[in-house]
Parts: sequence; structure tokens; C-alpha cells
Amino acid sequence: HDFGFRGVSSVESAALGGAAHLVNFLGSDTMAGLIMAKEYYGMSCAGYSIPASEHSTMTSWGREQELDAMRNMLRQYPTGLVACVSDSYDI
Repeated sequence: HDFGFRGVSSVESAALGGAAHLVNFLGSDTMAGLIMAKEYYGMSCAGYSIPASEHSTMTSWGREQELDAMRNMLRQYPTGLVACVSDSYDI
């Protein structure tokens, strides 16, 4: 799954990297890549998102409850793919 928009220097580089990712994979949260695939390649739906946590939603449970936060994600989304942040603390 592509969450690459966060770590690039521009919208253009997010679009290029995101569209390149979509050549081989369907999962993406990089809207710029999805838009580029639609505009330049005529894709009506080049990819899709998945349920995903992020650092603040995991750390809001507290350090000792990080496992509970992950269990909660899996209870909320028992089937299919999910992305669960697991590097909020020094593990």
C-alpha cells in the first residue's frame, strides 16, 4: 500500500511516484497518483484505500495499551487488509 505522499518534496513527485506504484499495485492513499492515473491514462479507478491507523491514533491509547489499539483495529476491520502503525514507540 502506498502512503508515499507524506515523504516527498512536491505534489508532482507524489503524483509520479504514486502513479508508478499503481502500475503494479492497487492500494494507495496517494491522491496525486490516483489523479494522475485518471488524467493521463484514463483510469476511472486506478486504486483504492484500506483502513489505516496513524501515529496519533495509536499513541492516544498510551504506551501500555498499544496492543489493545491494534486489537481494536482488527476487531473493527476483521476481514481484508489493514495498515497498523507499530513504530510509535521504541520496539
